[in-house]
Amino acid sequence: MKNLTTIKQTNKNVKQERRKKYADLAIQGTNNSSIASKRSVELLYLPKLSSANNFQMDKNNNLLEYFKFFVPKKIKRSPCINRGYWLRLFAIRSRLNSIIEQTPQDKKIVVVNLGCGYDPLPFQLLDTNNIQSQQYHDRVSFIDIDYSDLLKIKIELIKTIPELSKIIGLSEDKDYVDDSNVDFLTTPKYLARPCDLNDSKMFSTLLNECQLYDPNVVKVFVAEVSLAYMKPERSDSIIEATSKMENSHFIILEQLIPKGPFEPFSKQMLAHFKRNDSPLQSVLKYNTIESQVQRFNKLGFAYVNVGDMFQLWESADEATKKELLKVEPFDELEEFHLFCHHYVLCHATNYKEFAFAQGFLFDRSISEINLTVDEDYQLLECECPINRKFGDADVAGNDVFYMGGSNPYRVNEILQLSIHHDKIDMKNIEVSSSEVPVARMCHTFTTISRNNQLLLIGGRKAPHQGLSDNWIFDMKTREWSMIKSLSHTRFRHSACSLPDGNVLILGGVTEGPAMLLYNVTEEIFKDVTPKDEFFQNSLVSAGLEFDPVSKQGIILGGGFMDQTTVSDKAIIFKYDAENATEPITVIKKLQHPLFQRYGSQIKYITPRKLLIVGGTSPSGLFDRTNSIISLDPLSETLTSIPISRRIWEDHSLMLAGFSLVSTSMGTIHIIGGGATCYGFGSVTNVGLKLIAIAK
Repeated sequence: MKNLTTIKQTNKNVKQERRKKYADLAIQGTNNSSIASKRSVELLYLPKLSSANNFQMDKNNNLLEYFKFFVPKKIKRSPCINRGYWLRLFAIRSRLNSIIEQTPQDKKIVVVNLGCGYDPLPFQLLDTNNIQSQQYHDRVSFIDIDYSDLLKIKIELIKTIPELSKIIGLSEDKDYVDDSNVDFLTTPKYLARPCDLNDSKMFSTLLNECQLYDPNVVKVFVAEVSLAYMKPERSDSIIEATSKMENSHFIILEQLIPKGPFEPFSKQMLAHFKRNDSPLQSVLKYNTIESQVQRFNKLGFAYVNVGDMFQLWESADEATKKELLKVEPFDELEEFHLFCHHYVLCHATNYKEFAFAQGFLFDRSISEINLTVDEDYQLLECECPINRKFGDADVAGNDVFYMGGSNPYRVNEILQLSIHHDKIDMKNIEVSSSEVPVARMCHTFTTISRNNQLLLIGGRKAPHQGLSDNWIFDMKTREWSMIKSLSHTRFRHSACSLPDGNVLILGGVTEGPAMLLYNVTEEIFKDVTPKDEFFQNSLVSAGLEFDPVSKQGIILGGGFMDQTTVSDKAIIFKYDAENATEPITVIKKLQHPLFQRYGSQIKYITPRKLLIVGGTSPSGLFDRTNSIISLDPLSETLTSIPISRRIWEDHSLMLAGFSLVSTSMGTIHIIGGGATCYGFGSVTNVGLKLIAIAK
């Protein structure tokens, strides 16, 4: 008869086995989401790309589809997810291309897909009808490795779909099929083998069985977000085992948290996978690019090329990026920056003769910038749950007026925020006029300083539906009145009031002038673009502010319409209302890596201190010490206004799509804002305020 201890241990083992089985299924579930997103790319992107940028075309330039066999439904993802998954496809394909281009013709190449899921990569590259993979046809074979349960489904699909069977030679020679194992498939150029990668002994045995220790065979191990769910010591044992084989390459694409687990996107991403019972584990140990280099060096790979996904995007040639911009309307660059900086692409090898080609080489020269702390100001929580982003706000009288934005649907309401020392009262304004602007986002809403009026300029509905209409809102009568429209649509521009009551409008997504002046008296828009080469291109989502005391303004950061380049300059300019031909002249240009911001907001605290808040950058993520900084334009000194650890770790924070307003009480408030964190959900700002510290 079993004793009580034995029974308890048996029950414990059963529970552990059940828990492990559930965790394995959750991890397999991440594959379903990934493959569906790639199917969305196959449906939307690939038909619109030329043969130079399409991975799947036959000799008649017809699109070949492979993901459809595993995802029969037509899937449509958001523009940012589509672009992100195209980039993931490009990541693996470009690294494989670099290997095959440098491998001698007489060398056999085996690609081992670790945690392959339903990825049709072998069929893409072995299909003789696919002219885009000709260099692979006679040189490469594949091994798919994953959980037994998943491989059973994949193999059954392969067997029942003639197109797939034919590509790997299954229909031609039945001798290569091992019918005794439904999770086990063998053909001359394709093997499918079950393996729990958490079991290093099972993995080593499999490597031996597949004869991968042959030094004359070039081995390419691919782990696309598959080792990320394993404990670091277990994923490390997989990498180390592959490094002990001669002529070995390892390509890994997985998550990154370079500014730690509390950076807003990182926090949301980690929570998402934890909620789905597939927590990310390796990323907590190898959270930066440098730690990934050290990881692979330590585990036996002497030569490592690693970068984040935005570096990969930048490495794509200009023609490719221009084609991609035309595939679908795209206005999610903040989200794309954040996504790209949270994924790492690493190519490691132990083959000393291999040279990472210049086109595939990442730059790791970016260094940390340490700033002294600004002791004069402090950031505090301030509950202001308006739950809107990409609207705009300005101060009129004693209150803040916030117009439009999305929540997540675009709205045309105006919120009136009455700011007190300890609270903010909020109400919807009831508009008197029957004619009102359509719902919109990415517009400007600016106080006309001499009147109790606010000027609404442009904005957009959908990303391909820019607006050119302009309106005046009268705070006394609560009425909208439409004024002269712009000659071109304009959104993601910036605007600021000038001392004479006019409004300066900068850039945006537009074919119109790079800078406009709205003359309140004459009710006309005038092109006032400075005669400076910097303004040959329209700046998108730049910071803009004017100081009436010094009579100078500043333009900070901003992107170009190529959706890759972001300015790292602060342009100081002078406004001369008496100069009819050239009212705006550039005085000085400052340059600093921390000025490279897309979607930041700036505000003068004093004539000698400019507050710079948020935005995203192509060069990396901002952290709690440099998300908010101050600039002395005269001494050109930068200081940090740090976000407290408590706010950084516990607050709902996302410094994108927000407004920055300065109140009559001397406080500066961050109103609204937020972003969709790729496929991981949305984060919305609750509210923050900046106050002077009493001395």
